[in-house]
Amino acid sequence: MEKHLNIKDLNKVFNDPIHGHIELHPLLVKIIDTPQFQRLRNIKQLGGVYFVYPGASHNRFEHSIGVAHLAGELAKALKVKQLEQIKPLEELKELKELKKLKKLKPEYLEQLKKLQNLTPQDLKELQELMPEDLDKLKKLQNSKLEDFEKLKAEELEDLEKLVELENLDFTKLEKLKKLQNSKSEGLEELNPEDKKMLQRFKPKDVEKFEKLERLDELKKSLISDQDVLCVQIAGLCHDLGHGPFSHFFDGMFMDAIKRDKKGKADKEVTDNEKWTHEKASIEMFKHLLDQNGLKEVMKKYGLKVDEDGTDLVFIEEMIKKPQDEKPQNDAAQDNEHQNNDASKKWPYKGREEKKSFLYEIVSNKNTGIDVDKFDYFARDCHHLGIPNSFDHQRFVMFARVCDVEEDRKKTKHICSRDKESANLYDIFQQRLSIHRRACQHKIKMAVEIMLKDALILVDDHPDFKIKSSKGEMLNISQANGDMEAYTKLTDHVFERILHYQEGRKEPSSEEERKKEQDLEQAREILKRVMERDLYRCVGQAKKKSGEEIKERLKNLVNDIQEDGKDRDEVNNVTLTYNMGNEKSITKEYSYDKENSKTPEDKKKEKKEALEKIKEDLEGKLSECSPDDKFEVIDVTLDYGMENDDPLIKAYFYRKDNPDKGEPIPKSDVFSVLPDWFSDEMLRVYWKNPKELTDEQIKTKEEEFKKVFNDWCKENGYKDLNKEVPSAGRATSGNE
Repeated sequence: MEKHLNIKDLNKVFNDPIHGHIELHPLLVKIIDTPQFQRLRNIKQLGGVYFVYPGASHNRFEHSIGVAHLAGELAKALKVKQLEQIKPLEELKELKELKKLKKLKPEYLEQLKKLQNLTPQDLKELQELMPEDLDKLKKLQNSKLEDFEKLKAEELEDLEKLVELENLDFTKLEKLKKLQNSKSEGLEELNPEDKKMLQRFKPKDVEKFEKLERLDELKKSLISDQDVLCVQIAGLCHDLGHGPFSHFFDGMFMDAIKRDKKGKADKEVTDNEKWTHEKASIEMFKHLLDQNGLKEVMKKYGLKVDEDGTDLVFIEEMIKKPQDEKPQNDAAQDNEHQNNDASKKWPYKGREEKKSFLYEIVSNKNTGIDVDKFDYFARDCHHLGIPNSFDHQRFVMFARVCDVEEDRKKTKHICSRDKESANLYDIFQQRLSIHRRACQHKIKMAVEIMLKDALILVDDHPDFKIKSSKGEMLNISQANGDMEAYTKLTDHVFERILHYQEGRKEPSSEEERKKEQDLEQAREILKRVMERDLYRCVGQAKKKSGEEIKERLKNLVNDIQEDGKDRDEVNNVTLTYNMGNEKSITKEYSYDKENSKTPEDKKKEKKEALEKIKEDLEGKLSECSPDDKFEVIDVTLDYGMENDDPLIKAYFYRKDNPDKGEPIPKSDVFSVLPDWFSDEMLRVYWKNPKELTDEQIKTKEEEFKKVFNDWCKENGYKDLNKEVPSAGRATSGNE
């Protein structure tokens, strides 16, 4: 810890291939220079994609630094625009010099008597003046008596209106609104004197009065230096919890552990069913701070890390949104339905709701528009050698914090210009392109299935166990529960298995002999990866358009049912869908109010149905060839929000009203946007034995293709295989 406190505070400059020269705060540099963060140098950003695209050798290390940089840039840009809103109002403090107005003639001095003896209360009231009014007062205060005498009649009238408007109370203001909105409504409530006075004001005068009430609110939502630093730290540390080969570890590998492991290991995984790399990132961040004494350094830079620890909580909440508190019993659930306000309680503790927009910078759970994507789009495309159509710098320039009417209250969100709405779809089109061409690549998935099989074989091998902070020896799949052990788990596990030292002592028991056989099998699988003798993809299929349309119509009905206002009105619905030259499909659906399902229930039901489909397909193929093994995986290509329009929750501001955000209907954006934002398919991989000849591979593939094609016909799927894959081993490169 002492070394961190004694180092001279200097920003450090990094030369990044994507963002150029970037400068990072000394605290960020100290976090980077820890073993826990340096671990990210050995975790590939795109996992198995490196075995397909030779340029995809970048790691989580440089991505995390890039996200920290962009998080700071966006936060600072938003702060600049906030200051632009506040600056004209802050200039009212200069009104202390208004005592010079005492030199004015008595008849005008009477009009401005409140400005002669400025008390704190006077100053507070004067903050309700607009910049234009301030300019008029400045003109008066800096003028000589003879200049004042030359004022035009309309300028004197404006001055009188200014003083009267500044003295209006809210009751009169409401009356004035009524008077301006209607020439008859509200007139009977006004006495002649009020009516005469209020009729002098124009609607723009009232608008000015209302806008100036926001000064205190704007100050409370102003981004502080501590906010910027916290946002940068969250961006830097958001991926600390990734395991070997990034999403492969918390996806394919951990899913297989939950399915395949039995006994104690299975129970431990079940207890940690909802483990994610975001949760691990928070645990690793805490471990990093404790092991390197960085909490004292954070305090030195003004962050709150002690009793209340609001800044630490804020950083953690930006990495992973806290789970909403759910009712514990039926009575609580009934009460929740009766009281919507309770269920929409502000879920965060690190920052008040006035700064809600800060949670949209690093990881935006509402729209998916965040700096994490900005960096990995640019970085992944650069290393993959594919074009990047999205310009994140343009987004930063147009982004600003606006008030949005949401759930009958104003909430602050990061909004973009209305003219940028079509361009924002480029973000999600780019995401789809990267996933289609790289992350869900057919060969990449074959490599990761082989890697998964190898890791499962050695998961509990004694020579691959990792020592925990308590001295226990943990399996590879258990290391994510102990950060000291997890720090030692990186992509290097691949090389450890592949080059495990031979000449070990002979196993002394049947159990040891079995583990050695598993280890040897794992080595053979990874050798095949290195020699490009990969598992074969023998089938791809998606639902036939008719079945797919029926499913989408069903989803549409579910969406209608979830609309609170119409829920009780929807009992039955008939929907017709037309798609190109295909026959129109009409289907009736009914809605049972008593047995409606939550979105979580629907996801679980869909997942279970998909697992049954995969088991059935694997079973059919195994009947055809009992000695062979198969694996069916589902591939989803979407815009990041399943089948929802990603911009349905995005807000935009207009040039003539830059402080107010509002949604823009898809129909007003672009006429060629897709009707559906996701697509799904099934892929079948045959774990072909190494000893087969090319001719045997070809014969078996033809046999498996026929079985697969028959299954597709029986189950409403369209077989996407156009021809039998070429026999032999997979080619190098990304074919």
